[in-house]
Amino acid sequence: MHDYIGENEKKLEAERKREAKLHTEILEQIQRQTKQDVNFTGFDGKLSELISGIRTIPNYNNLKGYIREKILPKNPNINYKKLSVLAGVHQGVALVILYDLYNDKLEAEFNDLQDPSLDYHYQDQI
Repeated sequence: MHDYIGENEKKLEAERKREAKLHTEILEQIQRQTKQDVNFTGFDGKLSELISGIRTIPNYNNLKGYIREKILPKNPNINYKKLSVLAGVHQGVALVILYDLYNDKLEAEFNDLQDPSLDYHYQDQI
């Protein structure tokens, strides 16, 4: 007779080891992805010129809109490297677009806070 219980325990133990290995691999991959390796050395203060040069690309606004509407809703935590691959642009262009979209979002939230039609003096009404 075969020892079915022993075989099942061996299969379960192998499955647990495989899941633990996959779990650690995924955690390592996530830790690698959160690090942004942007190196601005060598620009000698000309970074603002580089950024303004990227913003003068003829289809920059269309590309920024496409990324805002199509790519970011599906991948909200995307980094500039993955964005450059998905959008088919240089990594520097992807980085500037992400920077601009982030600033646009902050500006919109700030403008919402300054909306005079909203009453922020709720403490006075209590």
